[in-house]
Amino acid sequence: MYRSLTKTSFGRAAAGTRRFFSIALALPIVLGCIAGTAGAQTWELVWSDEFDYQGLPDNTKWGYDVGGHGWGNNEAQYYTQNRQENARADGASLIIEAHKEDYAGKSYTSARLVSRNRGDWTYGRVRVRAMLPSGRGTWPAIWMLPTSGQYGNGSWPDNGEIDIMEHVGYDPGRIHGSVHMNKYNHLNNNAKGASVIVSDAETAFHDYSIDWTPTRIDFAIDDSVYFTYRNEDDGWTSWPFDQPFHLLLNIAIGGSWGGAQGIDDSIFPQKLVVDYVRVYRYLAQPEVTLSAPAQLTPGDTLNLMAGASDADGTVQQVEIRQGDGILGQFSAPPYSALVADVHEGCYSLNARAIDDMGWTTISDTVALVVGTGCGQAPYLVSPHPVPGRIEAEYYDLGGPNVGYFDLNPANQGDGIRQSEGVDVYRTGDGPGDEVRAARHEWLAYTVNVDRSGYYTFFVRLFSQNGRAAFTLAVDGQDTVTYDELVTANTWSFVFQQDVVLSEGLRDLRLTIDAYGTSVNWIRFTFTRALSADSPDRHNLAMLHGNHPNPFDRQTGIRYSIARPGPAKLEIYNVLGQHIATLADRYHATGQYHVQFDGAGLGAGLYVYRLTTGTVQRQRTMLLLR
Repeated sequence: MYRSLTKTSFGRAAAGTRRFFSIALALPIVLGCIAGTAGAQTWELVWSDEFDYQGLPDNTKWGYDVGGHGWGNNEAQYYTQNRQENARADGASLIIEAHKEDYAGKSYTSARLVSRNRGDWTYGRVRVRAMLPSGRGTWPAIWMLPTSGQYGNGSWPDNGEIDIMEHVGYDPGRIHGSVHMNKYNHLNNNAKGASVIVSDAETAFHDYSIDWTPTRIDFAIDDSVYFTYRNEDDGWTSWPFDQPFHLLLNIAIGGSWGGAQGIDDSIFPQKLVVDYVRVYRYLAQPEVTLSAPAQLTPGDTLNLMAGASDADGTVQQVEIRQGDGILGQFSAPPYSALVADVHEGCYSLNARAIDDMGWTTISDTVALVVGTGCGQAPYLVSPHPVPGRIEAEYYDLGGPNVGYFDLNPANQGDGIRQSEGVDVYRTGDGPGDEVRAARHEWLAYTVNVDRSGYYTFFVRLFSQNGRAAFTLAVDGQDTVTYDELVTANTWSFVFQQDVVLSEGLRDLRLTIDAYGTSVNWIRFTFTRALSADSPDRHNLAMLHGNHPNPFDRQTGIRYSIARPGPAKLEIYNVLGQHIATLADRYHATGQYHVQFDGAGLGAGLYVYRLTTGTVQRQRTMLLLR
C-alpha cells in the first residue's frame, strides 16, 4: 500500500535537493515570448475551490499534512492543522500564512493543504491562480503526488511527482516547473525541468497550470507554455503519470533549497494567496465503435469492422482487440480485421482509438460465442500458429486451472489482463508485457502446428537467481525439461533443439521450475521434417537438469531412454577435455539416474553429454568450492 507520509516527505526532499544542485538545468526565458498551444482544446470543469467563504479551508476538498520533522528536507517549519493563523479562506481567497513563532519545538509555522482522497485525477488541466510570498527563506509550492503508489518501490521517485510551481525567496521572480520519476531525478543527475522569470510573481496574481495528457505534460504561466515533458512510451520508469494524483499547496521555510542562503526573520509573516484552484477534464476524446457477430461456428472466419472519429484532432491509431490482445492495428481507415479458423470459446471484443494527443477511447464490448462451450480457448480467438512467436501474456482463456495456474489468486502486476490471477507486468525488455511466475505456476497455450517435424523451442526469460528452469508439456506429455544456468538479473534467450511436434491442434503447457522467473515470449522455429524412420517425440532420449546445481561435490544426473539401444553419458570441461564416462552400454527403455562425484576437480562449469545413435544432448553444471 501507498504510505502517504513517507512518500510525501521524501518527494519534497527530492524536489528541493534536485533544484538546489541542478539549477543549471533550468532554462530561463522571458514570460510572453512563448505561444500557448492549449487554448483551443475542449475542457470541462470537474473540481474547484473559489474560496468564496470564510474560515478554515473546505474539509470536503482539503486535508492537511501535519508535522515538524523537516519533511526529509531539513525544513524549519511546523505544518499545523485546522489553525486559521496558518490556513484560512477570507471570502475571496485562500491564505496560507507562515509565521515566526515557537510551536511544537519549531521556530516557524505554516500549512500544507492536500486534496488527497478528496480530489484525485488522472490527466486533466490543473490551474491555480496565486500570488507568492517573498523574502529569503520562503519556499512556496503548488504540486502533485500520486494518491497510491502502483509502481516500483511504491514510493518516490518511482511513482512520480509533478511540480506545477516552485519558487525560492532568495531568487525572486524565478518560477520552476518540473517532473520527477525513476528514470529522471536528481539522484541520477538528469532531472527534468525548466524555469521562467515572472518579475511580479510576489506582488500580482498569475495562473500556474499544467495540461496533463497521456502523451505529455505542458507547464504554463498565464497560458504561456514554458516547459513540456513527453511520454517516452517505455513504461512507468519514465511515465508513472497514468495513475491518480492529488494537489498540494504549501509554504515551506528553509530547507536544503529554500534555506540555501538562510532565513530572514524580519520578513514574517508571509502569505501564499490563492485566488482559485480549478481542475478540468478533457472532453473531445475520440469516438469509436465496433461491429462484430455474436455467434460463429468453430472454423469460421471472423469479420470485424471499427469506426472512429475525433472532433478536434485526428485519429492516429485504431486497434481491434480481444480483451487486451490486439487482433488488428491500423493507422488509417478502413479499420477492418479478419480472423480465420476461430476456435470454440467465449470472447470479449472491442476497439480502441487513440488520437493525436494520446487520448484513448474503448468501444462497447461485443460478446462473441464460438460453438457451445466457454472453457479453454486461445486468447486471440484462433490458435497461435506454429512456427511463430507467442507473447507470454496471451495465455489461454478459461481461468484458473484451465488457462493458467497461479499460487496467488490476486494479480500483482501492472500490465494487461488485470481481472485474472496471472502476474502480468509491463516489461522492461522492450515494448509489451511479461509474465512473472513462481515455481510450479503454469500457462496454457492452444496452438496449431503447421506441419510435423523437428522444431527449436525458444524462451525469452529473466532470472533473478541465474537459473532458467521450465517444463514444456505437449498434449499432457512432458516434451522439454530445461534447467540451465544463465546470467542472473538480466534477460536471456534459452532454447531446446529437436523438439518433435505433430501437425494440427496442440495444447501446450509451460510450467516454471525456478523461482524469480519472468517470461516475455516463447517461439517455435521449424528445423527439419521427420523422415520415414525418424522417432516421434516419445522415442527421443531426454537429458534432464542435474540436481543440485550448483553443487559442491556430488550431483545427480537424470536421463530417459524411450528407444532401446546404446547410450553414453560423459563429462567434459569447458575446454572440451574429457573428464569422465558415467555410462556407456546398451539401455532398455526407461529412466536412469547416476551420481557424479566432482572430488579432485576445480571449481567451474562442466558439460554433461548424452549420446544415443545420431542424437546428442548436453547441459552445463556448476561446481563450487
